[in-house]
Amino acid sequence: MKQTLIDDAPIEQSKKHWELYCDGHDFRSSMPEYLAKNYWWAYLSPAGVRFFDHPFMVNCILWGQYHKIAADTVKLLSTESDYSLAEISCAYGEIIPKIGEGSNAKEIHLFDIAPIQLDQARKKITANNTQEKFHMFEANAEKIPLADNAVDTSLLFFLLHELPVAVRENVLQETLRITKPNGRIIIADYAPKTKSHWFHRLKFFRNIFETLEPFLGYFWRMDLNTELDKYAAITHKTVEQKSAKFYWHKFYRLLEFRVGK
Repeated sequence: MKQTLIDDAPIEQSKKHWELYCDGHDFRSSMPEYLAKNYWWAYLSPAGVRFFDHPFMVNCILWGQYHKIAADTVKLLSTESDYSLAEISCAYGEIIPKIGEGSNAKEIHLFDIAPIQLDQARKKITANNTQEKFHMFEANAEKIPLADNAVDTSLLFFLLHELPVAVRENVLQETLRITKPNGRIIIADYAPKTKSHWFHRLKFFRNIFETLEPFLGYFWRMDLNTELDKYAAITHKTVEQKSAKFYWHKFYRLLEFRVGK
């Protein structure tokens, strides 16, 4: 029988669409694989950004709770004045310009790993004439280019549930590192999984949520306070929860923590 010879040269196959966002070609910067693979359609695609980045759309995605959570976040931020704020990654909708207008922060460090997100945020703060407060730069939240104890307040607005476990841990540690003792960490995100909410109880709805948000299941089941305590210890700090507000039968939450030393 004649042996069939196979060429040793690998056959180059077409890349999947999301892989293009990891290459750093054209208008795209190099992205972490988890971000490009799972969220390219929402955060990296120009068409996706144009479609999703509207307060109406974000309010629909958050089941009518977005405006309340955004307003309460700005109100919570405004309980102090003349402070420095780090907003860890951009967020869709009205939250960024409203923070510029009503948070009482003297300076706001806003960064994101995706240039398209920074461009979108820049348009909003320019339209609201609050750009003088903002220092905008491209950065990965796992390695924030700010000094230890650089800011008085850090804000994580619906970011943590979108991160793989290891990435989330790195982001929390970095957040604690840059936040001054006696400073604050404010977190708006999904609340823990309960036995009462029908989106938690029914497998059909859980599957939909965890398909669209592949890391949400891990976030639903983790103890955020325990993780913050763990990474506070690593950074030689302490953290104490000062307030908690819940929305839509405890489906979402807004938390305030005080950092100590």
